[in-house]
Amino acid sequence: MHPHVILALLFDAVLLAVCIYALCRGGRPERFGAAINLLATMASNFFRLRDVVHLAPADVAILSIDVAVLAGFFSLAITTIRFWPIWAAGFALSNLFMSLLGGLLPRVPLFAYHTQLGIYAYLALGALALGTYRLPRNAEPHLRNGSRRSWLQHLKETN
Repeated sequence: MHPHVILALLFDAVLLAVCIYALCRGGRPERFGAAINLLATMASNFFRLRDVVHLAPADVAILSIDVAVLAGFFSLAITTIRFWPIWAAGFALSNLFMSLLGGLLPRVPLFAYHTQLGIYAYLALGALALGTYRLPRNAEPHLRNGSRRSWLQHLKETN
C-alpha cells in the first residue's frame, strides 16, 4: 500500500474520531464544527476521486470548498462564546492562502502543497477536539448552546 493511501486513511480515521466525539459530547458550536469538517472533507474527496485535475493547487472546486469552510468557521466564531472556532477559521484562512499561492507559484512541489493542507486540517481538528474537551460534561444549557445571545440572556436573568 502506498504511503499517501495510508496517510489518507489515517486522516479519515482521525476525522471520524474527532467528529463523532464532538457530535456526542459537544454543544451546538461543536456539532456545527464537526458538520463543517465532515462536509468539506466529503466534498473535497468527491472532486479529487472523480478527477485528478482537482489535486492541483488553486483548483476552482476545491478553492470554493475552502472559502465555504472559512465562511463557516468565521460565522461560527462571531456568533458563539467559544474560542476554538477562531483558531479553526485561522487555519482555514491559512489553507486558503496556501491554495492561492500554490496556484500563483507553479514551482511549489505538489507534495509540499498537500502536506500543508494536511497539517492545517489536523490543526483545525485539534482545535475542535480541544474545544469539545474543554466543555464541561454537566454544562448548563446556555453554555451547551454556546450562542452569544443565550449567554447575554443568561447574564440578564442572573443579575
